Amino acid sequence: MFSFRFRAIANLLTLKNGVSLSNVYQNPQSSSRMLYGSLSTTNPSPKWELLSAICLERTPIIMPPMAKIEEEMADMFQKLDTMKSLKSDHELKQDEDKKVIASLAGENQDESNTDVATRQTAQDFEDACNEELSKFKPGSKITAEDLNGDLKSTNRKLDKHLVFVVQEKKEGKKIWKLPHAQWISGETLRETAERALKEHVKTPDTSVRVLGNAPWGVHTIKYPSSIREKVGFTGAKIFFFKAQLLSACTTCSDTEHHWLGRNELTEYLDPQYLRSVQKFLIDED
Repeated sequence: MFSFRFRAIANLLTLKNGVSLSNVYQNPQSSSRMLYGSLSTTNPSPKWELLSAICLERTPIIMPPMAKIEEEMADMFQKLDTMKSLKSDHELKQDEDKKVIASLAGENQDESNTDVATRQTAQDFEDACNEELSKFKPGSKITAEDLNGDLKSTNRKLDKHLVFVVQEKKEGKKIWKLPHAQWISGETLRETAERALKEHVKTPDTSVRVLGNAPWGVHTIKYPSSIREKVGFTGAKIFFFKAQLLSACTTCSDTEHHWLGRNELTEYLDPQYLRSVQKFLIDED
């Protein structure tokens, strides 16, 4: 993931002066000549259309099931904690109750003693807690949105990540992508990504947390020669930023959108585009 993010940053430097970071590191002695001499070269560098996209994720709301190795580790740590831990307040109270009972038995005190009769022992407290626990019914991990297959809701797949994708119509085709926008001179790439999100989602600034100022990945598209001559660009470079949803949001009425899990992304995103996105996503399978 981090090596892919490094390559994304290297693309920014390449776009600036036509020299890649990999060439600089391979020839450190000539790095200065490469960086500054390339600015005056007679061969024009390829011109790329710059876009920023934002990968907005709803993080898991409940703990996902543990893998077998995780269960074994948790059990081992639980046993170690039990062996090394001090007695809890409840255990200390149990010891105190045993001493009180032993002293009463030795002194043959009257069982009608109100202090003894009304005193709640640790065992009484434990029995009350167990009774309350037996009445508790945990909520289902499967929501109504899961059962209905509502891909527009974030109230589904509560133990998984969900990614926000939008649909755009291009040349009569419906294409699913992350929200993106074309870079405008004077903006940072992060500002472009934030603008792209605001075009599709109505949310306060405190409801979304953008992770870092540098892109997490890049996707390169090379245009056919016919389009190159028309638009004046060799292709497009889409720089991806990551963000987390902190609270509920409302999508714009004209936005066709889905919140998709990792396995669902393969059904909607273009395979080449998906490969670029998967490089900075944590695999949950």
